[in-house]
Amino acid sequence: MKTKLIITSLMIFTGLTWLSGQTSSGSTDKTSQSLQVTLYDLGSEQYQNLSLNDILNKYKGKVVYLDFWASWCGPCKREMPYSQKLKKQFKGRDVVFLYFSTDNNAEKWEKAIKQMHINGINYRANPKVRNEIVREFNLQYIPRYILIDKNGKVTDYNAKRPSNPMIAQDIEKLL
Repeated sequence: MKTKLIITSLMIFTGLTWLSGQTSSGSTDKTSQSLQVTLYDLGSEQYQNLSLNDILNKYKGKVVYLDFWASWCGPCKREMPYSQKLKKQFKGRDVVFLYFSTDNNAEKWEKAIKQMHINGINYRANPKVRNEIVREFNLQYIPRYILIDKNGKVTDYNAKRPSNPMIAQDIEKLL
């Protein structure tokens, strides 16, 4: 009986933790000079019709490292400093780092970007794009990383995390 109560409590806590990041959405489209951050809020009217292919086609000719994360995801947040370090390692080369957040709440998303100093190109996926991402990449969990070569072909649907030193070699092979 006690075990069932503990398991039930843990399940409720986990569900509430997940739901805390799943609230109403706002909209934004701006570049923050201090952090060198470009924000594309795909929940805003301006980007409602933008598809995943539209986004990825902008980066053909470059290696793309996709980072799927959320402000409420502990493992995602732990990887961010490594991601920023990896990005610095490839600065000036044909590599682009794209951060796709699954946050529903634009304010929490923006706050997390500022707090974690996530410099670069950040997208907050609207339900349409989120569904495309889930379908296209079989995205069932976050954090999740995907590598795309210069021709726009996915080379690794489950790329190594930024904290894994071997990811630099994987990116290097695609350059």
